[in-house]
Amino acid sequence: MKKTILAVILLAAAGGPAYYLLQKKKQDNHIKTINKELVIGKWKIDSLVSQKDSTKDGLELLLFAMDSNARREVYEFQTNGQVFVSLPNDTLSKKDTFSFAWGHDKELLWKDNHSDAATESMTVIKLDKNDLVLRSADSVLIYFKKTK
Repeated sequence: MKKTILAVILLAAAGGPAYYLLQKKKQDNHIKTINKELVIGKWKIDSLVSQKDSTKDGLELLLFAMDSNARREVYEFQTNGQVFVSLPNDTLSKKDTFSFAWGHDKELLWKDNHSDAATESMTVIKLDKNDLVLRSADSVLIYFKKTK
């Protein structure tokens, strides 16, 4: 009897973590869909983070940090696929116009012009009513915060 109880305890102790890891792997492989309409509105860049250890990425991040206007710029995503980039409270600043389109699944295609075939592909890591996180092709994470 003691051997049976001991065998059951050992089996449960070994099987529990294995079951947990299998379930976690299934959840990680499941691709969650995103509500693409949440991107519409005004966003500000909160931060940039490089996931690679690269001098090129470090230089880009340093230039972004030195640009005093970069964190103040507002990116206004519109339903027609246009993005207006401007400085709030600066009537002399010119609005830059870009375009975006949705690619496969979580892919956001960034264009200089709506009719351009050339795009920069970014992966949407997170999109909710307050946060937008994009990963560029060179593995830089761009964190946006929704503005009120």
